[in-house]
Amino acid sequence: MIWMILNIELHWHGFLCVACIGYLHCDHRFHYWGKGTMVTVSSGSSTAPTLFPLAQCGSGTGDMMTLGCIATGFTPASLTFKWNEEGGNSLTDFVQYPAVQTGGSYMGVSQLRVKRADWDSKTFECAVEHSAGSKKVPVKKQPEYLQQPSLYVMTPSKEEMSENNTASFACFANDFSPRTHTIKWMRMEKGTEKEVVSDFKSSCESEKKSEKTLYSTTSYLRVNESEWKSEEVTFTCVFENKAGNVRRTVGYTSSDAGPVHGHSVVITIIEPSLEDMLMNKKAELVCDVNEIVPGFMSVKWENDNGKTVTSRKGVTDKIAILDITYEDWSNGTVFYCAVDHLENLGSLIKKPYKRETGGDPQRPSVFLLAPAEQTSDNTVTLTCYVKDFYPKDVLVAWLVDDEPVERTSSSALYQFNTTSQIQSGRTYSVYSQLTFSNDLWKNNEVVYSCVVYHESMIKSTKIIMRTIDRTSNQPNLVNLSLNVPQSCKAQ
Repeated sequence: MIWMILNIELHWHGFLCVACIGYLHCDHRFHYWGKGTMVTVSSGSSTAPTLFPLAQCGSGTGDMMTLGCIATGFTPASLTFKWNEEGGNSLTDFVQYPAVQTGGSYMGVSQLRVKRADWDSKTFECAVEHSAGSKKVPVKKQPEYLQQPSLYVMTPSKEEMSENNTASFACFANDFSPRTHTIKWMRMEKGTEKEVVSDFKSSCESEKKSEKTLYSTTSYLRVNESEWKSEEVTFTCVFENKAGNVRRTVGYTSSDAGPVHGHSVVITIIEPSLEDMLMNKKAELVCDVNEIVPGFMSVKWENDNGKTVTSRKGVTDKIAILDITYEDWSNGTVFYCAVDHLENLGSLIKKPYKRETGGDPQRPSVFLLAPAEQTSDNTVTLTCYVKDFYPKDVLVAWLVDDEPVERTSSSALYQFNTTSQIQSGRTYSVYSQLTFSNDLWKNNEVVYSCVVYHESMIKSTKIIMRTIDRTSNQPNLVNLSLNVPQSCKAQ
């Protein structure tokens, strides 16, 4: 009795596709094997084979391509493959490999070389002849699945614009097919639309959903703050592929300092620092009053019952500072900035502060993406994608060798910014980017981490941390067993 173990080694260049599509088993790197060795095993029982067709994933290159056919679970070992094209024409450009014993039965493989043009237009047939019964299975190209993406555009955060004088956008295309696509950014001003160059695009990630492989990707754009803060300018993310084109346009709207009560004062409430609240469990709530008509008298904080709560003055008498706890903030406790003005003597002007709440918090999922395509060879950008969290308040920080990266000037070694939240149903998502020089990235001993603070984790884990896998960009050697997935259906 002769034993032979059949093992295929594939190098992973991008994505390795090993999935059943209908009755079609798909292998991204379908290598042409050698002739092998004949196996002869005696057996007292006879079992008919089960057939599974195989074909290359993706478009591939060249004028020829390889189809395959696997026969499994048969005894005895003697089996003959035949290949035909539609119409019954017999084909000869194929090889049959010796049967391999697996457990108490055998497995055989055959490969056929066909012209790419024929594969696009014809149906082929793999047939086997065996003493326990003959079988055949069609091998044909599956129709291309088309699906437009869900397209979202994340706008710049106020924090980024105030500190870096830049405005960063992220265009997220989710769940589209086929993989081939383009994303471009358009700038519209005074009726004229022009394409603008994006900073970079992330790698295209695939995910199996409902037996379909769908793809997701993100494109980033960074412009000067002054270019974004114009109500005459809009930016549009344009996604194009076979399934159709999708556009999403965003424009700047100047934020109000606060509603004007009467004609004498404008009340501005500065919300608590998210960093202080999530990390220190307390923060300052500031009321800043701007008087239009002179005659200002006093400003204070009140609770929902109209009682004055302890606060302190700021740098001027027109500022009242209230220290609020994490419990008040997370529960949505209402506080009122109350202003007593000379023109409204005996009548307080009030503006409420209440953090929006609604339902149980949902823990975020955090993904740290390796450097993507760059427009410049001098910089590297890591991307931290935080998704599916509620409520929307989230803090994203970066660590370099466990040391926090500070938000400093543009001359610092490391710079980072986080987009504003984008809502999808009940939950929210954000991106954060850490940019630094390619020379720093080449130091393999440095560890980069993305740290996420969110109230859904306060009672258990304070943070979620993801650390970049510096080896993820290297080719991996994958051993692919020819055990057929049970999810495949046999003919």
